[in-house]
Amino acid sequence: MMTRRTFLEVGSTLPAAAQPATAAASERLIIDTHLEVWNYDPKFPFNHPERPELKRVPIQGPIENQVEQMKDFGLKYAVLVNPRYYGWDNSYIAHCCKTYPKLFVGHGLINPLDPKVHERLRYWVTEHGLQGMRFSPIYHPKDTWLNSKEHYPLWKEAENLKACFNFYILPHQMPMLEDMCGRFPGVNVVVDHAGKPDLKLRDPWPEFKKMFALKKFPQVYISNSEPYEMSEMKSYPYPDTWPFYKAIYEEFGPKQLVWGTGYPRPRWELPMDKELEFVDKYCSFYTPEARELMLGKNALRIWRFAS
Repeated sequence: MMTRRTFLEVGSTLPAAAQPATAAASERLIIDTHLEVWNYDPKFPFNHPERPELKRVPIQGPIENQVEQMKDFGLKYAVLVNPRYYGWDNSYIAHCCKTYPKLFVGHGLINPLDPKVHERLRYWVTEHGLQGMRFSPIYHPKDTWLNSKEHYPLWKEAENLKACFNFYILPHQMPMLEDMCGRFPGVNVVVDHAGKPDLKLRDPWPEFKKMFALKKFPQVYISNSEPYEMSEMKSYPYPDTWPFYKAIYEEFGPKQLVWGTGYPRPRWELPMDKELEFVDKYCSFYTPEARELMLGKNALRIWRFAS
């Protein structure tokens, strides 16, 4: 397992264009803006209302693993996102944030079809200290709740609470998100996993480019994350994904990008040393200044971390 020390040694051998954003990688501000954690503690039972198979998770990904990983690689903070295993119960994420308040902030899940969804947002933010919510219209490709009038109170409440929304979303759903971002400019929005371009298509670009309409909103950020999910090659360093990350960078600019991993050890899809190497070495189109913003500084404009 590569540690922070060996990662820094590798970093010092990268080509000049791929060197970390500062003279010493250990001085970089690195914030993982998407991390899902879970454990088998019966106090936090798995309870997905629609997917009973998600109650049988074969491996744990507890918060303690992430705490150690952050020490190993010099990460300052992370944004915890409630995995679907817990359904609409965000108790474990709230527990983690309260246990390690200097390291984490949290996003929960709430049922978008609940007629009182805005009240659920208020409850988890005011009573449990979460800073936002994740919505996943990707699992409901034909639904239109995202920009329904019934959701206006939810977005208004988010403006009042200064809450952030992140969206796991398909390209054809981007116009609905564009509508809401225009109506509620006080809500910071993060588009997960580079907007999920579908590389199985003969030409994924027409659908993918629908996300570019969001660049006019300064409160919208794109998470250039999870290349292993996007790639059809399924082999590191996933060169088939590079043109899409480059296009996002060129369209949105460095001030609207954030970075995240997805999962801690032991469920690593891509170990942390490779996650960082992917950004530093293989995404050579980023400038050093862009890496500083994407890997850490932009997140400070979205979430309120402990000082």
